[in-house]
Amino acid sequence: MDRAEHDDPAERAEALQAVADSGRRLSTAMILFHTNLSKRVGLGPTEEKVLDLVHRHGHPSVRDLAEQTGMAKNSISDVLDRLERKGFVIRQPDPSDGRKVAVVATEEGAARIRDLFVGMMTQLDQLNAEYSAADLALIAGYQRRAAAIQEAEGRRLGD
Repeated sequence: MDRAEHDDPAERAEALQAVADSGRRLSTAMILFHTNLSKRVGLGPTEEKVLDLVHRHGHPSVRDLAEQTGMAKNSISDVLDRLERKGFVIRQPDPSDGRKVAVVATEEGAARIRDLFVGMMTQLDQLNAEYSAADLALIAGYQRRAAAIQEAEGRRLGD
């Protein structure tokens, strides 16, 4: 049974509007934060986000990154060339398949960015302390599902 069936229609419409408004506000705040962070360390926004994917996925290949971003492999290679020149990544043989090349984030590059997150992460830790584990699980579940939709749509637009 759909939980929404028991909602008051006016309350639901108001709640959906609040979710949409807060989502747009969060999206804008994130883009502006990451744009300024990128500028501070000499990266473009796409470079910074590709670097984030490298950090999150360990040792991805160019193909992996192209699939995750919806960008063409040659476009990802261009981004990685710039990241490598700037000292944020290196390419090395994939440990599980020597025919492939793995992209690895450098510790020096990670350190240049890490310090810029301290203030925000401290404040987010304080905010998270106000919520129960069940609340946080609900929020995380919604964010994961919403992100999956946005990622799929981003890949579709990249085709």
